Amino acid sequence: MAHTRARIIDAARRMLPDAASIPVDDIAASAGVSVQTLYTHFGSKRGLLMAVIDSVQQEAGLYADFEAVWQSPDGETALRRMIDATFRIWNGAWAIVEFAERARRTDPEILRYLREVDGYRLSNLVSITERLALEGRLRQGFDAQSAAEAAFALSVPPVYEELVHVRQWPPERAAAFGVEAVVASIIDPATVPFLDPPADWSAAVRPTTVLTHGPGE
Repeated sequence: MAHTRARIIDAARRMLPDAASIPVDDIAASAGVSVQTLYTHFGSKRGLLMAVIDSVQQEAGLYADFEAVWQSPDGETALRRMIDATFRIWNGAWAIVEFAERARRTDPEILRYLREVDGYRLSNLVSITERLALEGRLRQGFDAQSAAEAAFALSVPPVYEELVHVRQWPPERAAAFGVEAVVASIIDPATVPFLDPPADWSAAVRPTTVLTHGPGE
């Protein structure tokens, strides 16, 4: 069963970068299984896409990177680590990310799933901006929600694409620029890091990835 699941994921990873949507029949044929077997393992196109994204993130070692976010000594460090990791996953998983950005425009099921994913990423950022608000570090006019929304908008895949694939910036430069753009936008430069995190910070329930809710879902 695990071998069959892995074979389907591998086939999807090979085929999705050139696809306009998720070609379930072709993926099943490439993996040497029936369409019914594919759906038995993943339930839906959404489930297959989640598994593919999870596979890419695990391969890139990004779960450890996001764990480091929640161990940050202050909100600014957490924000910097989160935005840096976000840009690095756009870079490391670009073939799948580009497919997802393309497919969301034409496939309603993928669009619904990616809106869920956007919600997960925004909730990660809200956890961080709530901490920044408690530390008194947000710029005037921002609350935690609007600060998270600004950070989200400044770190979406099209920003990465413009810098790296259109302007030909090195990925590291693009990530560093993204980090500084987000920090400058929402953190008041007149304030300093607050190194005594709130008591509930480590106990908060948070998603741990950029693109999916959690490992293995």
